[in-house]
Amino acid sequence: MKNRILTLLLVAFACGFATAQPLIDREGTASFFSEAPMEDIEAINKEVIGAVDLEKGTVAVSMFIKKFTFDRSLMQEHFNENYLESEKFPKATFKGVIKDFTTLDFTKGGSFEALAEGEMEIHGVTKPLSSVVKFDVTPSTLRAETVFEISIADHDIEIPKLVIKNIAEVVEVKAAFNFKREQR
Repeated sequence: MKNRILTLLLVAFACGFATAQPLIDREGTASFFSEAPMEDIEAINKEVIGAVDLEKGTVAVSMFIKKFTFDRSLMQEHFNENYLESEKFPKATFKGVIKDFTTLDFTKGGSFEALAEGEMEIHGVTKPLSSVVKFDVTPSTLRAETVFEISIADHDIEIPKLVIKNIAEVVEVKAAFNFKREQR
């Protein structure tokens, strides 16, 4: 009887201090749009991995550069071989925190915005990034969407002078994730 009570107390104690697992979406999307005088360029990656830890307020994103798809295969080839050098720099990542995390309530349904701050690594160059994230909360899902801009020069991405009018110096990036939540 004492062993049974001791076991129940240990289990209850362990459960009280167990941390929740981060929410993970392996099918997030990231897209970019480059508006330039000669032509607009769009691409989408539908295999972006995103994670959010609702106990610590941390976020992380990782994607393979080669997973971006373009309308024209030649654009995709130039993007991977000439500009992003995806063989040498296969991934882009973001690691950060949700500012003022402790004031947010992810248990209530509804929508709200929060600032995510961290570091973005693209093309082997890490730069600080801040972006407003819109969260839509339901009992079963947490949707996160953001839009931000990336300067290609900040990440040492060189554009030949011959095609400089074809590619914007600043590119708009959108990302979206649908995290599944445990039903309690």
